[in-house]
Amino acid sequence: MLRKTKYLFVLLLLISISVVCTCGTFFYVKLNNNAAASDDLLIMTSCNPVYIATLNVVDGIDGITVQNLSQPTTGCLHDYTLTTEDMKNLSKADVLVVNGGGMEGYLEDVIAAYPKLPIIDTYEYVEHSPGFDALLLAGEEGDHEHEEADEEHHEESEEEHHHHDHGENSHLWMNEILYNTQAAGIVNGLVEADLGIDENVLLSNLKSYGEKLETIDKQGLDNKLKGQNVAVLHAAFAYTAQSIGANVVATMDLDEERQVSAGEVSEFLDVIRDNDVKIVFAEYDYGNAMGKLIEEQTDAKVVYLETLVHGSYSADDYVKVINENYSKINNTL
Repeated sequence: MLRKTKYLFVLLLLISISVVCTCGTFFYVKLNNNAAASDDLLIMTSCNPVYIATLNVVDGIDGITVQNLSQPTTGCLHDYTLTTEDMKNLSKADVLVVNGGGMEGYLEDVIAAYPKLPIIDTYEYVEHSPGFDALLLAGEEGDHEHEEADEEHHEESEEEHHHHDHGENSHLWMNEILYNTQAAGIVNGLVEADLGIDENVLLSNLKSYGEKLETIDKQGLDNKLKGQNVAVLHAAFAYTAQSIGANVVATMDLDEERQVSAGEVSEFLDVIRDNDVKIVFAEYDYGNAMGKLIEEQTDAKVVYLETLVHGSYSADDYVKVINENYSKINNTL
């Protein structure tokens, strides 16, 4: 009996040693792999559209990791607050690519925390690109919807107002021409950041991606809706309308925090009727209720489109989603 107990003890000891060695090897390899990965240039991006564009312009270049900040599952990017994980990732980043135009309300916090981190502002690049700057649209400020907003909205602090409006519509990626220019801004910024990335490869990738964007099929909407009046329930779709030559006569930018008064609704419906609007572009999550009302009380049809903000995307998904948007519009006519 004693001998059996002794053998059992030795067996258990050997098993324990084996487990310890295996675990030690696993963590050693894991740590070494992480160390190798840390040698990569880390390009952080602020939102899905610039993430997709960045993936394409650095495609095939070794030693580069592109990582997107955590994305809100609901709501507008304007109101997104950086997570602890975001700040940790930014501390390791070599460069941050942002949409700009006020889309990232947290940008001042990033600059304060990491003053040496290069930031590529794609909106700013478009804004300073002759010819393309003229395509940038004004934001909500001054629209008829906001003239009737309640006093609490008007009593926002100057900083909150700066983060929300900026007098600009920063959803420019919804026009594929402007989006291509944003991609060019990313290439320009990476070259200026002097990160050791081959400029010729970046330019070649930019050219290839531009050719992919040219394959987007508008399905003749630039003829069917050119000069036609439309309304939008999300500011992003003003750029969709712009890309097909439609004329936006009414905008109601809806999200989970937006409180819409009865007066705003009534005026919006009147604008639709008075301007013979036949189609309204909306995002389903926040435009569904208003969309039903529009279809009940006017002759307009509502089409629900994607903004490419929420969810996970890969390098080819911009073309896919924009094509799907155009298809939905065409099928609604």
